Amino acid sequence: MTVHSCSCTPQRLGRTLCNPLLLLYISLLFLLTWLPWTQGRDVKPVKEKYLPDYTVYHNLTQVGAHMQELAQKFPAYLRLDTNYRSRNGRPQYVLRVSNFSGSYSIQHSTEVGLTPVKARVLLAYGEHAREFFPVESMFHLLLNLTGGLTAPEGSHSKAYTSEILSKIDLFIVAIVNPDGRQHVERTKNYCWRGTSTGVDLNRNFDWQFGGPGSSGDPEDEEYRGAAAFSEPECFVLTDLVTKFQFDAFLSLHSGTRDIYLPFSDSQSKHEQRKPKNLADQMRLAKLLSDAMVPEFQHGIGYKLNQYTADGTSFDYMAGVKELPFSLAVEMWGDRDSPSKRCFDLFNPPNKDLQTALDEVQPLYETLFSYLSYWKERQARSPFGVIEEPSMSFMYFCLAMTVLFVVFVCMHHHLPSSLRAFPKRRVISINRLWMMWRD
Repeated sequence: MTVHSCSCTPQRLGRTLCNPLLLLYISLLFLLTWLPWTQGRDVKPVKEKYLPDYTVYHNLTQVGAHMQELAQKFPAYLRLDTNYRSRNGRPQYVLRVSNFSGSYSIQHSTEVGLTPVKARVLLAYGEHAREFFPVESMFHLLLNLTGGLTAPEGSHSKAYTSEILSKIDLFIVAIVNPDGRQHVERTKNYCWRGTSTGVDLNRNFDWQFGGPGSSGDPEDEEYRGAAAFSEPECFVLTDLVTKFQFDAFLSLHSGTRDIYLPFSDSQSKHEQRKPKNLADQMRLAKLLSDAMVPEFQHGIGYKLNQYTADGTSFDYMAGVKELPFSLAVEMWGDRDSPSKRCFDLFNPPNKDLQTALDEVQPLYETLFSYLSYWKERQARSPFGVIEEPSMSFMYFCLAMTVLFVVFVCMHHHLPSSLRAFPKRRVISINRLWMMWRD
């Protein structure tokens, strides 16, 4: 009887492990078991590294109370609208910051005959329920703005407030997704991103809705909803941009430090689509990045991100409403990693919150400064729009200049018939007189 050995030598083991079919099987098994854990991150809570202290952070009740308090304290400069509501009837708190009293005069010069105009800006906070930090940065901004109203004449704070009230008509949506925020506070699930029904508002807008840069799975954190604008929370932004002619829209988020220009959707990536006002938007993004320490990354969404996002609010504002400026800004964070949980991914520790807020304040100052400068340029243009010369036109001018120089240099070497000014025989008056006499 023959006995077959089942010994497994290193050589045989190596050949087995290097078998292409086996490697393919292992790869598929890994993907099938790992992918579900990378999606639907907001379905279940995790054990957090730290939690929000509501003597430091605002909870939803405190958000409303603070907004009411500010509006009542400074009625000549702040007007609060609580008529915009979520699916469950919670206010989204639209605050307009402007010089309603007329007590602040325009500080910058304008040409005679031109009516001074303000840059109109719309800032949206709290689209994603788990991102507390952007909402806190809004209160920090308002603290700086209103602080200047009572500051001494000649102080930096007074000058800053005067500048903003003179040049900017600011609209703030304090918390676009109050139902989602309430869900986070009630369940202690700090991974929750969506509305009360789990819809990611930043995939629910009618711009390339339903593309692969979103999900149709209600258990996925990027669930887009049943249809574009299925969530009533979107209405506050679409209605405001219909009623008012905005120059700029910013969707404020956290989780990393990036500034996204339109577009971020899958179709735009396929077509390499760019916004009409790319040069000015890129200039603004660069200035915002330079104002931050360390600098933010900035660029077109589908180039800057490894993934696409279909149905975002800032793409909608750029692609459908055609606002001159539309950006999505990730204000804080170090990107996702295996060591991150949820709250710590999007929000700094309680003890570090104030420092982080101070660090992002220059972003707002740079934003308002550039937009007021840009708006003044528009007012000085006879047609209201200043077009930057394209690179193609500049190359054409350079080529024509080179050709002209070459032509001038070679002119005297050309045959007389090809010269622009053929050499002509010059006859003096004396010579003509002698020819007539002969």
